[in-house]
Amino acid sequence: MESKIKSLKSILILTLFMLSIIFMNGQTYVVETGTTFFKAKVSINSYSGISDKLTGSINFETGEIEFSIPASSIITKSKKRNKHMYELIKVDEYTTVTFKGNLIDFYDADQEKQTLKVRGNFTLAGATKEIELSIDLTPEQNGLRLHADWTLLITDYDIEPPTKAFMTVKDKHEMTVDAFMVKKN
Repeated sequence: MESKIKSLKSILILTLFMLSIIFMNGQTYVVETGTTFFKAKVSINSYSGISDKLTGSINFETGEIEFSIPASSIITKSKKRNKHMYELIKVDEYTTVTFKGNLIDFYDADQEKQTLKVRGNFTLAGATKEIELSIDLTPEQNGLRLHADWTLLITDYDIEPPTKAFMTVKDKHEMTVDAFMVKKN
């Protein structure tokens, strides 16, 4: 009789554990705070831009992931550069920069930090390109930290690298997203 009780307890504990994983993975997380960065190089130096207007979500049940920023929220340290950049990425016509895709890997809520592959469409200046990137997910108190780094070529998005006085902006741009995400109620 005692072995049956132990077996039932083990089954109950295992069932509760499995349900907690299913419950966790069935959750949608949304960006509470987040920033996007880019770094670009010119012949002899580099510059960067930032936006703190990141919105987005990850649905662990469906695997859908989506992030966006208003294109006009991207700023550099130069108002003149900002104005020229807004013209290049056509912020009046294409108001958002977006990524919509799906998790390729399964998220395991019991692990501390995980790197997952994501595939989807990145849209910039009205041009869309399918990309695959890695995201790091790290549990934090009351949420998850998402971090992603990748490289893009602006010419892939029909953006001609600007030139001024024998200096040309390099095609390759380093991109970063950093977000603190919380469970959606």
